Amino acid sequence: MKHWRNFDLQLVGIPLGLVFFSVLVLFAISRWPTSGVSISTPVHQALYAVIGLALMFFLTNFDYRLLRSLSLPMYLFAIALLGVVLVLGHSAYGATRWINLGILPLQPSEPAKLFLVVLLAKFFADREERMGSLSTLAISLVLVVVPAAMVLIQPDLGTSAVFFAIWVGMALMAGMPTRYLASLGVAVIALLPIVWHFMGTVKRFQYTQDRLLIFLDPQKDPLGSGYNVIHSLITVGSGGFLGHWFSAGTQSQLGLLRVEDKDFIFSVIAEQIGFVGILLLFAVFVTLLMRIARVSFMAADTYGRLLATGILSMLMFQIFVNVGMNIGLMPVTGIPLPLLSYGGSSLITTLASFGILQSILLRHQKLVFAAG
Repeated sequence: MKHWRNFDLQLVGIPLGLVFFSVLVLFAISRWPTSGVSISTPVHQALYAVIGLALMFFLTNFDYRLLRSLSLPMYLFAIALLGVVLVLGHSAYGATRWINLGILPLQPSEPAKLFLVVLLAKFFADREERMGSLSTLAISLVLVVVPAAMVLIQPDLGTSAVFFAIWVGMALMAGMPTRYLASLGVAVIALLPIVWHFMGTVKRFQYTQDRLLIFLDPQKDPLGSGYNVIHSLITVGSGGFLGHWFSAGTQSQLGLLRVEDKDFIFSVIAEQIGFVGILLLFAVFVTLLMRIARVSFMAADTYGRLLATGILSMLMFQIFVNVGMNIGLMPVTGIPLPLLSYGGSSLITTLASFGILQSILLRHQKLVFAAG
């Protein structure tokens, strides 16, 4: 197993460190008297981490090139699961996104993101010489629109946007002409008034429209839809320069911030570790994203390069949006903070993606030698 010398310890160590930190934060939150977070939450998060790590190491040993032939079945399986959610899904926080499996509620949109990466990588790699073709643009968009639309119906605008962020990153890396992307951007902007009117007339999407309006003016409904936006900003600010380090009497510990274990865990962390600690956390995330970018550049084939690019686009967009909505720069969309927010589907999917990245790294030199 000579190729194991290419194993990237940082691509394991950083995610493990972030997950361990997540469990510690969740444990602290669960012990606050006013918290709505159960003491079982950190236990479940640790269990999800074990499952995710097992899957990560399995995929590390699994030749990523074999995913190419499995990409379409994986994609169709994801579509089927998203269909099940619409029929039998469990509702919470105003949306229907989960299939209740007991100890592990499954949110199919999470693995669907990774399955889309696997399929788009194959599609773009197979059409490497035809990236300027309109058929390549059209078919790739259909592949994205189908799961994105099914997720939007739940409704989950944030996760739906992640699908498109993945497509943009992978399309750019694959060499799709920028004029196509620019034209699509103009078309989306032109359609925004129509989409906005549609959201206001369809009851299922009024929830999403309300969130966008609250983003523009949280004080419009300070005790309802704007409550979390207002208190997340207060919570981040209350951390000051050095933070409170889980001492008593702070904003989050008084129970003024809701969903503090999921969407707004960044606000809790910012309050507890302060501005200096958040800068360190950002440095950790940047380092992690740079290591993923390194995998993309080191990949020995187009398929591996596109796989790594898709994973990078997925995680980078989620980090940006989650942090943005915690500090009032983005609307609240329900996107988790990778490796830190509580949630089995998100954590397991993210750790599995690191297994694919390691598989690409472990085999890049082997492929070069074989070609020689």
